[in-house]
Amino acid sequence: MNAVNEIKNRQIVHWFRNDQRVSDHEIISNMNKFDSLTTFYVHADKYDKNHALGFPWISENRKAFLNDSLLELASHLKFLGIEFRQFNSVKELISSGLLIGKTLTYQRIYSMEEQKQELEVIQHHNEQVFTFDGFTLVDNANLPFELHKIPQVFTAFKNKIEKYGAFNKCVALPNLPTNALTFAQKGGENYGLSRLKYYLQDTDLIANYKQTRNGMLGTDYSSRFSPWLALGNLSARTIAYYIYQYEKDVNANESTYWLIFELLWRDFFQLNLRVHQNKFFKKGGIQEKQGKWRTTDSIFWKWANGETGDELVDANMRELNTTAWMSNRGRQNVASYLIHDLGIDWRLGAAYLESKLIDYDPASNWGNWMYIAGVGHDPRPFRKFDTVGQADRYDPSRNYRDLWLK
Repeated sequence: MNAVNEIKNRQIVHWFRNDQRVSDHEIISNMNKFDSLTTFYVHADKYDKNHALGFPWISENRKAFLNDSLLELASHLKFLGIEFRQFNSVKELISSGLLIGKTLTYQRIYSMEEQKQELEVIQHHNEQVFTFDGFTLVDNANLPFELHKIPQVFTAFKNKIEKYGAFNKCVALPNLPTNALTFAQKGGENYGLSRLKYYLQDTDLIANYKQTRNGMLGTDYSSRFSPWLALGNLSARTIAYYIYQYEKDVNANESTYWLIFELLWRDFFQLNLRVHQNKFFKKGGIQEKQGKWRTTDSIFWKWANGETGDELVDANMRELNTTAWMSNRGRQNVASYLIHDLGIDWRLGAAYLESKLIDYDPASNWGNWMYIAGVGHDPRPFRKFDTVGQADRYDPSRNYRDLWLK
């Protein structure tokens, strides 16, 4: 990474954010270029705060996944001889004196609260700052268009990227483990790389991804990479590299392409968040529409608790509340039902999934909710799912509904 040459031979303090890994990392992979390297993490301002409706902004399941990730990160850094500290607030960080006289490095995050936290840190740091964007497959440097001219429909974005763009290359490719760990929803680079090994090399599940991706039952119908992507335990470019390696060594088909396709959907929301920023979190979305949604607490809680009477919606919400996970098919259906059947403000649903999902990231979550609500990137003004028809199509034997509704 040539940009690291700008700060080599300096005393570096690195702020871990959604880049919680030591391999394929802009700073850690280049640690020998610096005079010294210290690292830290600051918890979100709303880590222990509640939404206005009473649910925590960050659920216990999300906290547990994050804690797993940070514990493993601390262990890996200790092995490398790198100090790692955690702070509950920016105020704690500043009081520690850790930043004094050092060059600060961190990965950019473009959502509202994360930018506010970044500004608070920068206001108290008078030394050099070096930032990078390592969260996506495609970045400003290799876009085939200026960022502010990004297509607002995914298909046009994908087509331009595939024809003219280029993906980011790994900084330092991590090796996959010899033996994959048993699947567990535990944060950390070890579990992320293990899942990649299992899905691509041990089982060939990727070869049928397009056919199975709309499933809802079990752990093998989809890649399940998203929790580790969300915290940066896995980088998107590492996943892409190993998919291309699989295509070269084993098989390239529609399913292997479709997983790259899904990573590009993720990029589409991430890059659009950089452009639209706070509009992602406003009632009218990026289209600034005047919606007519309501905020009836009792109706919202029937949805949140899986008590609407709609079997598919209720089963998915109960799975979410129990496991901190929901399939992509489920997410689309519960969002559509809350917005279009119950008439509830889409932002309440987006906030609830922010609380619960262990794979939460701002751009993907809020971008997808805008999309379903018709205030985002969808060229169609009204995207309503027939949840009864969806249940018949994707759960014809009722195995999923019976599991969660019993």
